Amino acid sequence: MATSQCLTFLLFHLAFSLSFTSFASTQVSPSSIASNQIKFWSENVHNQMPESIFKKLSPLTKWDRDYYTKMISENDFSENPDFCSLAKLSCSSEIHNFEAASKAYSSSIYSTNVALTSQSNKVDKFSYFRLSNLREGNKFHLSNLVESFPNRAFLPVEISSKISLSKKNFGKIFPKSFELSKDSIETTLSYCAEEAIHGEIKACPKSLEEMIDFSKSALGKNKLLALASQSTRTGDFLMKKIKKFDRQKIVACHEAYLPFAAYFCHAVSSSQVYTVDLVEAKTRLPVKPVIAICHMDTSAWPANYVAFKILKFSPGEGEACHWMSNIDLAWIADE
Repeated sequence: MATSQCLTFLLFHLAFSLSFTSFASTQVSPSSIASNQIKFWSENVHNQMPESIFKKLSPLTKWDRDYYTKMISENDFSENPDFCSLAKLSCSSEIHNFEAASKAYSSSIYSTNVALTSQSNKVDKFSYFRLSNLREGNKFHLSNLVESFPNRAFLPVEISSKISLSKKNFGKIFPKSFELSKDSIETTLSYCAEEAIHGEIKACPKSLEEMIDFSKSALGKNKLLALASQSTRTGDFLMKKIKKFDRQKIVACHEAYLPFAAYFCHAVSSSQVYTVDLVEAKTRLPVKPVIAICHMDTSAWPANYVAFKILKFSPGEGEACHWMSNIDLAWIADE
């Protein structure tokens, strides 16, 4: 890279970091858990926290964390309206049912579980495409990338680490949530308990810190970049600039349904990630970029996986690409 280009990049990165730090400091109290989460992000991730993650930072104070950590450690904790409101959890009738949860799983799981089966006849035909479709000037239809999960905050890692991913545990700690959204929570727990497919490393992190630590471990790197779709527009668009990130491995994280913010993440080799700049097909007005992931090796995927119905080939006969929703993250090594 030329000296002038290096200088430009460094100045941009510095301005970007300062603007984010300034924004975060005006929104977050030093006594809040959110300040810890922002600090952890900045120590491990080299680019800005996406808005979808910033909205999930914990509103709890450090005193709240210590109090509730002690309660859950002593098995003296069960959800209540005050805690749910204080921690910004989803513990009421606002909870979405299995339909919302299965929508996210259908584009992310390479298994034969109930979520895949239930969605196979409803899936959007535009949700998967071939790599050959990713070319500048190509016109395509972009479906809704907004997930319908209610907004929930991450729990402090000290609390989330004490919540095991089991029906018994959720029935005890979150009895009302479990009753109101049993199918959704059981779908999450079922997926998290399944074995990874060949060549896959998977995890269900229950906190922001766990998600970052898993991504670092899976990628074998200490510094990361987080990629997220910025646009949630639907309709017909033209692809403009397409940037491929030349990495051997990526970690894709998709939001899972639990009363608190949680993700399911998997690292799969032979995958490629792209950012795609868009313009509206009719007006040629620019649209914020979106993220595409192409899985180049589908040989280990189950034959009844929904992508094969859309793309009309069998496992191992071709690659499958999909867009990332507004709450998904693609993690890559910062090289």
